[in-house]
Amino acid sequence: MKAYPPLYSAHNRDELGFDLRRLGRRPMGAQADAIRACALSLQRHRATNLVGEMGTGKTTIGTAAAALAGFERVVVLCPPHLVRKWQREVKATVPSAGAVIVRSISDLERVRHAGGWPLFVILSREQAKLSYRWKPAIVTRVVSGSQMLRDEDGLPMRQVSCPACFAPVVDDEGVPLEEADLRRKKLSCERCHSPLWQADCHGPRRFPLADYIARRMPGFFDLLLIDEQHEYKARGSAQGLAAGTLATACGAVLTLTGTLMGGYASTLFYLLWRFSPGVREEFQYNDEPKWVSRYGIVERITRRNGDDDAYEDGRSSRRRSYRTRVVEKPGVSPAVLFHLIGNTAFLRLTDVASGLPEYAEEVQLVGLESGPPGEPSQASYYRKLAGELETAVRQALATGSKRLLGAYLQSLLAYPDACTKGEQVIDPGSGEVIAAVPPLPADRHYPKEEALLELVETERKLGRRVLVFITHTASRDISTRLESVLGAGGHRVASLKADTVAPERREEWVARKVREGIDVLLAHPRLVQTGLDLVDFPTIVWHEVEYSVYTMRQASRRSWRIGQRLPVRVLYLAYRGTLQTQALTLVAKKLQASLAVEGELTEDGLASFGDDGEDLLLALARTLTEQVEASDDSLEGLFAGLQESERDLEAPLGESALGSDEASDIRVAPEASMPEAAAEPPVGSTPAAEPTVLVMPRQMAGQQLRLL
Repeated sequence: MKAYPPLYSAHNRDELGFDLRRLGRRPMGAQADAIRACALSLQRHRATNLVGEMGTGKTTIGTAAAALAGFERVVVLCPPHLVRKWQREVKATVPSAGAVIVRSISDLERVRHAGGWPLFVILSREQAKLSYRWKPAIVTRVVSGSQMLRDEDGLPMRQVSCPACFAPVVDDEGVPLEEADLRRKKLSCERCHSPLWQADCHGPRRFPLADYIARRMPGFFDLLLIDEQHEYKARGSAQGLAAGTLATACGAVLTLTGTLMGGYASTLFYLLWRFSPGVREEFQYNDEPKWVSRYGIVERITRRNGDDDAYEDGRSSRRRSYRTRVVEKPGVSPAVLFHLIGNTAFLRLTDVASGLPEYAEEVQLVGLESGPPGEPSQASYYRKLAGELETAVRQALATGSKRLLGAYLQSLLAYPDACTKGEQVIDPGSGEVIAAVPPLPADRHYPKEEALLELVETERKLGRRVLVFITHTASRDISTRLESVLGAGGHRVASLKADTVAPERREEWVARKVREGIDVLLAHPRLVQTGLDLVDFPTIVWHEVEYSVYTMRQASRRSWRIGQRLPVRVLYLAYRGTLQTQALTLVAKKLQASLAVEGELTEDGLASFGDDGEDLLLALARTLTEQVEASDDSLEGLFAGLQESERDLEAPLGESALGSDEASDIRVAPEASMPEAAAEPPVGSTPAAEPTVLVMPRQMAGQQLRLL
């Protein structure tokens, strides 16, 4: 603590001049300290991060912090379905503020004269990144020579040429390029350097608003407020590049997210590089390998077979060199904390809202429908499909090909829920059918459907609506089937689809369906995982497995948030003895470690899977190749242990932890549980140039909230 003297604590919070009475709503619990902490950090740092659990009110905290820190013109970058919500939240939090949604260059120009102070300009990330479409700009000319060359049809051969100098278009090795090559990447002529692409006049006429702000309005906005920051972590994504462009055009940056790190050190690099000047001073844009080598965990794999296949021998010694492959592993070095603790606030939902209703997750396994031996049934067809697929996959793996793994996993995960559609798996290499089962009768209900019907009926009698998550909504779409089954049971059902409800209209669409009296809402979890408050649905059912653990966690918390008065129940339905059970087992093992307080950047847990589900699929593939069997009892035990761990985690807070503003216990830095002596920098490190932000937990700091 001597190295980093506290700047903010419960004793001097009133001396900082942040008058919360200016706000239009009274902060709840630790929201007040989070607002002050972020406002103080914004005044002292170029970039500030707020990492808050789902439902903690990050929108309110970010808006209030920006206003109290004195920023006058703020641009908000958010997902498209949240622009209207942001407008409402800004007006409710800071009544004197102006809140304008911009969708075009004309809207941006009108902002220069907009009223309201401070002014919040709300911009969808889609409008920020999307540009006009482009196409190749080329001419084709007959190949010249002593004799006219002709193709197989007898027509003169033509070559793609530059429209400016008419030189043949070739790559850096002189190989002629075709028009298809020019559609993949914008290129220039090797001779005259003229662009070989042009705007497509038949496409949409638009310009990325992020680029317009950077070129025509640099410095106009003094703060960039980024919602769902984790969605901008990819190096080459259009939205990540747009966010980075806006960050350079604004005076300061405040980012909001529920999960800062994706489990690997590399997932932090471009987030911090784009929004942290300190990282940009030390690392170049292409220095991700340098970052990973310093802060990540890497594994070096050197392969040698029995023949000792060295690829190089020493010229004058017995030296032998072998090929080594470097693979990044989940985890991060504690040294990375010095890039975070100075400007990052961490907040949990229990720090904000006292008396939240109980939140419980459980798994319910049901058996496949079986029939007499030799008769068609869900169980017999599943065994047939699994046997044929496993044989084909093992044969492909034996030859070193993994082309069938995806088909194997998708088919066996989806078939039990879509058995009335049948299943046919085709080898993408040969085009042959490697496994197939016919559809089962659609005029009867299958075990998981019966379980869902029973649950919905029970919850309806208790006055509770049910949100059902399904992941197959395209070629294996089961929403129509579930609508029919639930509708025949007398329940009112609505299905949220990406192609029928625009992102910015989803919130009001759901509200309208609730007013109309629906009992069940069907939706893909990715459509509602961010921003939507679904407190009207206290019961959530995962009817299908979600591959991304991050998405599963986000979507499961849609209804357990401030304003919820009913106990929240999350139920995972799976067929016993199928790949669905194995998938849930893998998810549960990762969820166990995710109960650590946000800010403890551990090397294992939920985040280590990333947010695309790829590692979960690979883990399932290993259960095939390594013959790892999942126990149904162990799956239920994992979820029971998960609930016990969550209760143990929340127990130390107690009721008094949220009873008053002075007693609030927010986490404004990672590793909040480390002893005071651990705050000293490691030997040989350079102390931070600016004071850092840290909050000590109640068990160690008593009733003090320390901001370093």
